Amino acid sequence: MHSYLRRRPAGQRGFTFVAVLLALLIAAALYFGYFRMQSAMSERSAGVSALNTARAVACRTNRQNIERDVAMWSVNHPDERPSFAALEAEGIHIPACPEGGRYEFVGRTVHCSVHGG
Repeated sequence: MHSYLRRRPAGQRGFTFVAVLLALLIAAALYFGYFRMQSAMSERSAGVSALNTARAVACRTNRQNIERDVAMWSVNHPDERPSFAALEAEGIHIPACPEGGRYEFVGRTVHCSVHGG
């Protein structure tokens, strides 16, 4: 009988099945681990986006508060042009942009160098 027609012993057949099964389990673990990593990355980017949105809202609120202070300041200084120095001289606190932007007046409106206005 030729060697290629001989049957394998039962122990070898079981070994190949276990090897294939083990390879499939490793592939499945890598596959699902990849998607878990992708999910964590998307959650992290969503968190960063939420922080940026919160900072933009805080900046807009700061600008609105400064504009409200300018309106109140203008009652006592109707002919003067508003400036941060003039507001601070009256004891009005000027908040800062959460992302380090610089505020400036355009008329009586406050604009931010980072978030616009």
